[in-house]
Amino acid sequence: MRSHTAAVLVFLLALGAGTAHAQDAERDLGWMFSAEFSGVWTGGNQETFTLGLDGTVEYVWPRSLVRFRGGAVTTESSLKTRTAVGTGQDDFVLQEATVTEKTAEAYYARGLYEYDVSGRFYLFGGVDWLRNTFSGIDSRFLIAAGAGNTWKNTDEFRFRTGYSLTYTFQEDVVKNPFIKTNFPGLRLDYDWFWKLTASTDLESILIADFNLDNTDDIRLDWYNALPISISSKLAFKPSLRLLWRNEPSLTAVPLFDAGGNETGTTVLAPLEKLDSFLTIALVVTL
Repeated sequence: MRSHTAAVLVFLLALGAGTAHAQDAERDLGWMFSAEFSGVWTGGNQETFTLGLDGTVEYVWPRSLVRFRGGAVTTESSLKTRTAVGTGQDDFVLQEATVTEKTAEAYYARGLYEYDVSGRFYLFGGVDWLRNTFSGIDSRFLIAAGAGNTWKNTDEFRFRTGYSLTYTFQEDVVKNPFIKTNFPGLRLDYDWFWKLTASTDLESILIADFNLDNTDDIRLDWYNALPISISSKLAFKPSLRLLWRNEPSLTAVPLFDAGGNETGTTVLAPLEKLDSFLTIALVVTL
């Protein structure tokens, strides 16, 4: 499998290096900053609060750029339980207790340096960090180095593909004794932009990571967004992000006997393969 992968990478790099040298769209040089804010609150019989933050800082030179991006989403839920103390329907006192706990939490950070060899071919290096404890990941740090092709880049349409070798360092909430947590990998990705109307864009980014130590371990990070401009600085942005892993992390589950009694031990079971994040955010660009 590794020889076939190397052959594909060599072919794609040669194809990209041999294409035209002129960029279709000029870069905006200098600093760029954008921030996304989203939040949902519900009250009454059950209270929930979700907060999402995402920020990007970028500096662009004529042939290179450096970009830092980070984000977080967290949800807290408050569950009310009621008990009644008294003699009957006409004689009781209602008591309420509220328990608040975190029910979702994820953090990520990314750094990237990119250099244009030509208008259609670029080299890059980057690092990714992720914490998603509800998916069993306490910390995952990834280093990537590779190259990519810019197939088309205009003000109305952009399509780029990237290919890189990676190395991952992962710490799970519950240790999996059957697999290696540090491993080399292969990453393939695309970045697609399409201007649908004067005020509405379509963005799509797919990142596929393959574990070269365990070919059954495949991770996908698929992000799709529909930014709608309110002004030159503000936009309304619904988005959907899907995180899928063929071999998810494990969780410890309490073990009960056939009679429903606790045995005092736990067993390991896989978590869900798919996590989804549907967000409606306000974007500020400076």
